[in-house]
Amino acid sequence: MRKLWQGRLRRHQKEQFKYLRLVFNDHFVLILLILFGALLYGYSQWVKALMPAWWLRPALALVLTLLLSFGQLASLSEPADATFLLPQTSAFAQYLFKARRYSLLLPGAVLVLSALASVPLLMVLHFDPLSSGVTLGLTLLIFKDLDLWLQLIDHYGVSRPAWVARLPLFGAGFAALTLGLFLHPAYAMVIALALNLGFRWVVLARFQPAALDWLSLNASETKRMDRLYRFYNLFTDVPGLNSGVHRRKWLDIFLPLVRKTPAHTWSYLYLRGFLRQTTYLGLWVRLVVVGAVVLALIQVWWLAALVAALLVYLVGFQLLPLAFAYSEMVMARLYPVPASQQRAAFQHLTAVLLIVFALVLTVGPLVLGHWLIALSAGAGGLVLAVLFAFWYLPQRLRKKPLMPA
Repeated sequence: MRKLWQGRLRRHQKEQFKYLRLVFNDHFVLILLILFGALLYGYSQWVKALMPAWWLRPALALVLTLLLSFGQLASLSEPADATFLLPQTSAFAQYLFKARRYSLLLPGAVLVLSALASVPLLMVLHFDPLSSGVTLGLTLLIFKDLDLWLQLIDHYGVSRPAWVARLPLFGAGFAALTLGLFLHPAYAMVIALALNLGFRWVVLARFQPAALDWLSLNASETKRMDRLYRFYNLFTDVPGLNSGVHRRKWLDIFLPLVRKTPAHTWSYLYLRGFLRQTTYLGLWVRLVVVGAVVLALIQVWWLAALVAALLVYLVGFQLLPLAFAYSEMVMARLYPVPASQQRAAFQHLTAVLLIVFALVLTVGPLVLGHWLIALSAGAGGLVLAVLFAFWYLPQRLRKKPLMPA
């Protein structure tokens, strides 16, 4: 089992590095650095003006609890394992123990960085930054270790959704973190350690390695990898990945915005595709929420304009694959409409989406009454939206035909 895990891990890491090189290209890294710098600057300015209040402790505990949910068990299992490794079910537990330890690396790094980012807030709450920061980081790691144990045990003869077992853990984590932020994070660390050791003593002592539910394990790993590949698919084509489509009937209120006439055939199709495909609508919503929060923390007008422009560019760049979503659809070649209509329809949809995106970004600063920041962000976003839709996009679409011959 050790050789099996090492072989699969090497193959998995090689495949992930291949996609990560495409995801973190020069443009995306530059955007991330600027956004990260803007977020740090805004966060520092916010902390300087922050006063200790009753809501600060439960709010910080809630944010850290939500971060505990990040990261799933990466078993790297394959569907064929249920057949070819069935006689080795008991021994396969050792394989899953190695997978559990590996699964702790990425969320562990995120939680440690989160604890480090919480140190200024701990100083506002009059805690010693060194001892409170270290114990808070250890608390998060111990709770995440317990979370991964629960995810592992859930595949052994337990016929319930994974969140049913994880929800009480997150509730206990929130209560412990809140208590620790009122007294000292060391108290939260003691509670987390007691829960972790108690779980190992009670549950793992009755662990039955032969009761593995192979179908549940394979389904969980398939869903995890599918989410990961959908993220990669935003930047490059992932072979064999099918975009998810949902009806979303409640979004049909936007469809009458496009008239059902031959002159608007492609406009209607692109709008319906944007609303129904999980990739594009979800990306648009997530980025607009994150962008509004980031802009709410920024107090420099030129930085707000720059961040808004970068966010609009990022959204526009990720919408480009939608232009070719119907290039392999045979029926689209039979539409009695000129080919130029398709390019114009996508250009118009992109312009509308980016302009609306730029306007919604101003909601964050407006809620806090930062009118100058909102005006600067809106202006920067709108300028970039117009340039992207009416200058950059036509050049990109000329290089590659929407309907290949």
